[in-house]
Order: sequence, then C-alpha cells, then structure tokens
Amino acid sequence: PQTHPSSPHSALPVFPGREKVLLGGLAGGMSRKEIADHFEEIADFAELGDAIEAPMRTYSSGMFARLGFSVAVTVKPDILIIDEALSTGDAHFKEKSLNKIKELRGDARALIMVSHGLGTIREVCNEVAWIHKGKLIQRGQPNMVVDAYEKFLHVGKSAAVNEDI
Repeated sequence: PQTHPSSPHSALPVFPGREKVLLGGLAGGMSRKEIADHFEEIADFAELGDAIEAPMRTYSSGMFARLGFSVAVTVKPDILIIDEALSTGDAHFKEKSLNKIKELRGDARALIMVSHGLGTIREVCNEVAWIHKGKLIQRGQPNMVVDAYEKFLHVGKSAAVNEDI
C-alpha cells in the first residue's frame, strides 16, 4: 500500500475509512454481514460524512479517533477499554460519546476508562483507580479518589481542571 511520508498518519495505507470500519469490526468479532448491517450506524455516529471514503492517511487524529470509537461502541463488546477517547472531537461529539458510554454501562458491560478528564470520571465511573508511575495509589468512589488526586496535584476545582489535567 502507498503512504504519504508527510502525513501525520504516514504509516497508514491509502485505504478509506470504510475499510477501517471493516477491519475494526472483524477485530471486534463481528461477521462481514454484521459489519455491513451496522455500517451506516457506525458512519453516522462518527459524523465524518463523505470523508468516510477518503484515505485514512488524510484523517486528522480526531477523525481517526471518532471512527475507532464509533466502531468499538457499535461492536458492543463484553469488555470495552476506552483510553482518552473523549479528549478528541468537539463538544457535540464528546457529549454523544459520553451518552453512548453511559448506555453501554447500563447494559452490564465491563467498561474501563483511562482518562484525565476528572469531570467525566466523576460523572461516568462507579469505581476509580488512581495509578501513579505504575503503582496503585487509591481505589474507591469517584468523588473520594478524584478529590485526593486534585489535592495531590495542588489544584483547585475549576472547569479547566475537571475537563483535562
């Protein structure tokens, strides 16, 4: 496959986002038919419009993350690990993604979210583990652990702190 050396995703081949959906769905255990049946749902959630047909190497990191997240939440795995997924995208996409996470959480699935978005952690999680330099510092209720983390960082409560540290 061809790549463009100056692209931020230069290791990505020229295949379009549509192929990323196929590969992600197959990796998530979906059949080709299931992927085809859910393609529009995935594409609509990602809100990439016609860019779904563009080569992946032309995607911004936000577009790439949107599409990956859309595939992951549509696959509806028993265990979903979300690593800073809500840190990309506009406010509308963040809110939509947060609502999707809450929906999946309600389906009795195991969700593991890695984030510095303290407001999101307080809102979404029912248990939090604070890990610092590879060691578990504290585990428990979100408010208790986030408060201790904020104290550790010597920061106050503000919109900026609660969003991303």
